[in-house]
Amino acid sequence: MKTAGIFPGQGSEFPGMAEQLKEYPVTGEIFSVISKIAGSDILKLALEGPEEALREPLAAQLSVFGTSACYWHLLRERIVFQGLAGYSLGFYSALYAASSISLEDCVRIIIKANKAILDITEGTEGLMAAIIGLRISEIEDICKAAGNVFVSNISSATQIVVSGMRDDVRKACQKALAAGALHCRELPIPFPLHTPLMTGIGERLEPFVKSIEIKPPAIPVISHIDSRILKLEDIAEVICGQLTRKVAWKDTVIFFAGAGTTRFLEIGPSDVLSKLVRWIVRDAESVHAGEVLDCQTV
Repeated sequence: MKTAGIFPGQGSEFPGMAEQLKEYPVTGEIFSVISKIAGSDILKLALEGPEEALREPLAAQLSVFGTSACYWHLLRERIVFQGLAGYSLGFYSALYAASSISLEDCVRIIIKANKAILDITEGTEGLMAAIIGLRISEIEDICKAAGNVFVSNISSATQIVVSGMRDDVRKACQKALAAGALHCRELPIPFPLHTPLMTGIGERLEPFVKSIEIKPPAIPVISHIDSRILKLEDIAEVICGQLTRKVAWKDTVIFFAGAGTTRFLEIGPSDVLSKLVRWIVRDAESVHAGEVLDCQTV
């Protein structure tokens, strides 16, 4: 059985996300590092919230990253992983799990990326929304008609995320519902991520990314942008460029399946990606890390 570790992104956070982990010493150790760099108590946020505090993007991102890192440490000795991948923010978790980038530098990248996003989007109001029930070609046509909005995440064949300026995203959602979409849901992300509207972010991140140590991944990491196995020289490029390009998650899962992966283990707070995998590869086993810890077996 080949197993892939998949790491979720922002949007999987919730108050109490680290509750299952709080008794393990590694949880305090990892969150202590994150909190020291961030200058705030991220473990408290991951344990208690409140929900309002987790609506702040950086707080949500660091909480999700920390929770994912803790689950990884508890599972890595029990399971042999043939590959790793992360959904947007989860890419940093995958790089950390693969021993490619240190915990400290992953945290610093997340903080710097957040600052760069705020700089680029200053004075604008962005939004992301999931559209369920339409094909990508239909949604692409809707986006063109709606204005400054783009397909940003292809989560599955009929679950697509659009991203752009707030009013245009809402217009696209209205058009999608009129065209027969089953549901449209606004995401708690007030930025036009994974679109050309984030142009310039790479230049802001590049100096720091060039200054850190990036090692060859000890476990293959698959790009969530173009479904390729990343070489050492590719990693900085993806870090700097991912927020201007769409997330091709459906293709990433299909790549794993084509390589013989039969088990997907979601390593993070929720089971969002686990559910998506079941829609993409119907006969694959897809479970959340919490289920494995509960069973204490693999």
